[in-house]
Amino acid sequence: MDQRVAAKPQVTATPSALSEFRRGWSSVLAAALGVGVGTTGLPFYSFGLFIAPLSAAYGWSRGQIGLGMTCLSLGAILLSPFLGTAIDRLGVRRIALVSLAGLAVGFALLAAALGSLPAFYAAWIALAFLGVGTTPITWTRPIALLFDRGRGLALGLTLLGTGLVALTAPPLLAAVIAIWGPRGGYLAMAGVVVLVVMPVVAAGLREGPSGRSDAVPHPRSGLTRQQALRSRQFWQIAIGVFLLIVAQSGATVHLVPFLADHGLTPGLAAKMAGSLGISVIVGRVVIGLLLDLLPGTLVARCVLLMPAAALALLFLAGPSLPMTALAILLLGFAAGAETDLVAYLTSRYFGMRAYGAIYGLLMSCFSLGAALGAPLAGWSFDLTNSYDGAIFGGIACFVAAAALLGTLGAYPTDRVDEEPA
Repeated sequence: MDQRVAAKPQVTATPSALSEFRRGWSSVLAAALGVGVGTTGLPFYSFGLFIAPLSAAYGWSRGQIGLGMTCLSLGAILLSPFLGTAIDRLGVRRIALVSLAGLAVGFALLAAALGSLPAFYAAWIALAFLGVGTTPITWTRPIALLFDRGRGLALGLTLLGTGLVALTAPPLLAAVIAIWGPRGGYLAMAGVVVLVVMPVVAAGLREGPSGRSDAVPHPRSGLTRQQALRSRQFWQIAIGVFLLIVAQSGATVHLVPFLADHGLTPGLAAKMAGSLGISVIVGRVVIGLLLDLLPGTLVARCVLLMPAAALALLFLAGPSLPMTALAILLLGFAAGAETDLVAYLTSRYFGMRAYGAIYGLLMSCFSLGAALGAPLAGWSFDLTNSYDGAIFGGIACFVAAAALLGTLGAYPTDRVDEEPA
């Protein structure tokens, strides 16, 4: 059994933390844009905008459309462990740039596939495979290597990209879809990837520290993949993140149609959903700081109960805009925690020895939850003409995730293992 000594997390706001940010700010910016448009960002937060237009144009049910999210997740479920191992061995830049190009091709395939439900599913599968290297597995590894004392905040700022997308994509894409339809929306997303994100990533992303110092983690320290799989912490994180994203996926993807069903116009529903991005942005920064100051288990317990409260508020809100707004803010704040917590806990509990491989396995659990959450919520609506069942199921999942991630124990110290990863 692995016997490592418990250690307290290091604290931010120190000179070494500031020097880490001076050295690594361009990588944080590039990674933030990359994760924002990646398969766990832009496709996820924009998916709900297409549900009503696709249903109206082609007669597809919400459950049928929700299966597109399942298809997107299948690629990540199958490929994430292999991607993580490849990143550990080959580095990030090449995989990131090739996958961004593939992501743009995938959006273009979606535009070409509309009208045929099997082609729609095939295009989502293609997007998942072509863009597999745009998940947080890719973007968090160089940040975890560049930062130690400011790692929580750096990861939070990196994953802030999804919050910016959640804030800006709904109103902008809603306007594009209103004028040019769903096909125009998919092509617009492809254009943003090629014209904006790829140049920034090519210019700004660094693989890791250029030299060794005590301010950054040793890239060969920590557990191997086999050792991690034998640990209690791995399985608690894996099950916890699965339950968390099942609930988060169902709530986020179906938020716009849920609000429309409760009397909001499509435009107002999109704007309200866009406010989700504000709380995601705040959540990324605040949670990143808290992770540098407090044990991650305490942060998890507090933060993951917020979306449970959010779903309860949505159930009770009815036509009340203030209660709905509060629920969306709580939901978004917790959405700012999911990938931050997993990336941070992976680096702290298992080290950097096989970070990509271990995080890849956890992201497979994440993706499996995303694959099930959206269609389950859609089928619940199709069967009952109500989202009530999905809401109560989501509350239970959030509470269970808080319990699992909140009882991991103290952080271990890093060590160097010679066993192959």
